[in-house]
Amino acid sequence: MGLVLTLLLATVLSYAVARTMTRPLAAVTDAMRDVAATGDLTRKVTVQSRAWDDEDARLLGSTFNTLTESIARFQREAAQRERLSSLGRLSTVIAHEVRNPLMIIRASLSSLRGERVSARDVREAVADIDEETQRINRIVTEVLDFAKPIRFDFAETSVNDVCRASVTAAWAGEAPDDVRLDLAPDIPPFVTAAERLRTVLVNLLANARQAVQAVAADRTRGGVTVLDEPAVILRTEQHDSRVVISVADRGAGISPEDLPHVFDPYYTTRRSGTGLGLPIAKNIVEGLGGTIAVTSRQTEGTTVRIELPARAGTTA
Repeated sequence: MGLVLTLLLATVLSYAVARTMTRPLAAVTDAMRDVAATGDLTRKVTVQSRAWDDEDARLLGSTFNTLTESIARFQREAAQRERLSSLGRLSTVIAHEVRNPLMIIRASLSSLRGERVSARDVREAVADIDEETQRINRIVTEVLDFAKPIRFDFAETSVNDVCRASVTAAWAGEAPDDVRLDLAPDIPPFVTAAERLRTVLVNLLANARQAVQAVAADRTRGGVTVLDEPAVILRTEQHDSRVVISVADRGAGISPEDLPHVFDPYYTTRRSGTGLGLPIAKNIVEGLGGTIAVTSRQTEGTTVRIELPARAGTTA
């Protein structure tokens, strides 16, 4: 009988000791699992100081709490440094991009103060002021679009219709003689955010158009532009469950030094531009569940390739 009681007591004590070790370990494991799944570094392990608690388990819990606090503090400091760095880059962009239009507007207004101002002078000054005002508005819009969260209104969409509408918008009512639409006719409608996709394509097509215009003089002979094929090609294809949209131009191309930075905010090599067009496009495409990539060769042109999931069905 005594042996049985001894064995029973030993079993109870062993269980109690094991619980003092396994419960804190289980709490740490659960906390680690939650942090890994949610990224919530505010999750803490309750560290008890009862006499019968295991010291090593308490140390493990305290170390885990210290580690998450250090990581959270590091992330806050890194985010603050990034915000300050972005603010510095943004200030440079704004100072450069807004100052130039303001100087042109001021010069135009000064010309209107003259004693003998012709109707032609007035029309030219008003046109300059209107153009530069639109430029400032575009700069402000791009900065705000990049800073605010993007809202997606998903609905069943024809990607080819979006492409056609984007060409019309990018050419601003002019005849798009130098662009070719190569649209796969068998792409069925799929669920995406059509207006956001249109924003991306208009931006890419406008960039392609500017790139082509920049080298138009090299392709002009005797005042006539000679092209054996359109300078800009907008193409759609379907590969299994994904839709591919590509915008290819025959412009000057992007240098190897600049190519890795095309999606960096505020990075631009153009005289006018905020460097936010492609970063905004990347944010939108990734928000649609897709990918975007740029390939380019100097003197040969640039191709931007977008892949989107062709999700069918309802938007609910």
